[in-house]
Amino acid sequence: MIVQGLKLTMLGMMVVSSFLVLLLIIIHLSAKLLKPYTEKEASLVTSHRPSGIREETPPDDNRKLTAIISAAIAAHRARIGRYRAP
Repeated sequence: MIVQGLKLTMLGMMVVSSFLVLLLIIIHLSAKLLKPYTEKEASLVTSHRPSGIREETPPDDNRKLTAIISAAIAAHRARIGRYRAP
């Protein structure tokens, strides 16, 4: 009975291993076959970059944003009733 269990275990492991190898082969083949399409899409994405120059945010904007986020976190924690500020 133990020998039959070991045979069944080995059969199951071989089936799973062969499925994973087959899946790996299919993924590699599809990557090679679809490579021209992905390169075309990547070139389209990089060609449509915004032309405007972004202005850098002043440091006080970052401080305001930090204060707003901190206040939102404190309000959320107070609403939950945990982690109250000292």
